[in-house]
Amino acid sequence: MSHIGLVHALSQQQGLACKLRFLGQQIQQQMPEVERFSVALYQSETHKVRSFFTTSPEDQALTAYEFNLQQTWSLQKIAHSRQPRVIDDLADWLPPHFSGRVNPHTARLYQQGWRSSFTLPLIVADQLLGFVFFNSRQTQVFQGERLGQLELYGQLIAQLIFQDHAGIRTLTAAVRSMLALCAGRDPETGEHLERMALYTQLIASHLSPHWTFSDRQIQHLYLFAPLHDLGKIAISDRILLKPGRLTPSEFAQMQQHPLLGAELLDKVIEQHGLTQLPDVHLLRNLVLYHHEKMDGTGYPFGLQGEKIPIEARIVAVADVYDALTSERPYKKAWSQDQALTELSRLAGSHLDADCVEVMLNQQQELAIIRDQLCSDVVESG
Repeated sequence: MSHIGLVHALSQQQGLACKLRFLGQQIQQQMPEVERFSVALYQSETHKVRSFFTTSPEDQALTAYEFNLQQTWSLQKIAHSRQPRVIDDLADWLPPHFSGRVNPHTARLYQQGWRSSFTLPLIVADQLLGFVFFNSRQTQVFQGERLGQLELYGQLIAQLIFQDHAGIRTLTAAVRSMLALCAGRDPETGEHLERMALYTQLIASHLSPHWTFSDRQIQHLYLFAPLHDLGKIAISDRILLKPGRLTPSEFAQMQQHPLLGAELLDKVIEQHGLTQLPDVHLLRNLVLYHHEKMDGTGYPFGLQGEKIPIEARIVAVADVYDALTSERPYKKAWSQDQALTELSRLAGSHLDADCVEVMLNQQQELAIIRDQLCSDVVESG
């Protein structure tokens, strides 16, 4: 198929995943030895690389996997040089041939029978989006003209991902612009919102299979989590900035902010023509339901248990945990142990027990996130 024909055929596919799977089929038809490719995205804020898409069967797919780019010298070299990497034989990157630190991803690929790889940086407008990894079950596959052909496919993959993210970028930028109106009003700091996004990502990545999210949904939850309190921009300063306890009337007004936020979000989505944006319902659920409680005592609807969308339950746990461990004018920061004890107390009544369990099981990761963005949290737990 010609390049023009390929682009036209791609335009007939619905959704990014379908487009990428279609490309995988075309690559296999053209180069049968190239049996797999996967994509990992780069988060510049955290320097993390996270799995995003793979053509591997579900039972072989490596999902919800991340690592720090700065600790992976080979990929870091690719990122800086913008040049691809060829591994003719993965065995050369494992002991006893390789004496350095082995990437768990490389070891798993080898265990699955993959023997060679070709890695390309995904670059659009000089921005590193991530990496695409092509693999074969044979050694010495990625040579000669095949490299040029795969680079063209890599460029297509980069453009598809960039275009797919355009709608998400438009939506999050529009909502962040509205939230900027609240700057100086809402006591929540930028560090709080970024930490909360990382805690949300952590929980979604480690929930039991009953609540499995795709890598793409986890990426979107990370982007959406800081936007959950959109409705606060519609709450008056008299209530939002009040130092003492709110009166019943004032609290009733504060309880309207999820509904007001959903209304504002719906207007943004309509005005920007984003009604068909994948996963936009996740953001709406975060905005509307993040104050619901498992026992039905939350607001605005008093939903109970699993009637509360799981993404809202995740954000609620992330938000409470960071609020507890953050210093505010009216409180000192709690230690990690104190905060986790409180989450355990609230599990099952106010907070989702599965989400709390993830936090209890990922204490080292919690500490890493806290240390990365620690301007208003305690230094030790």
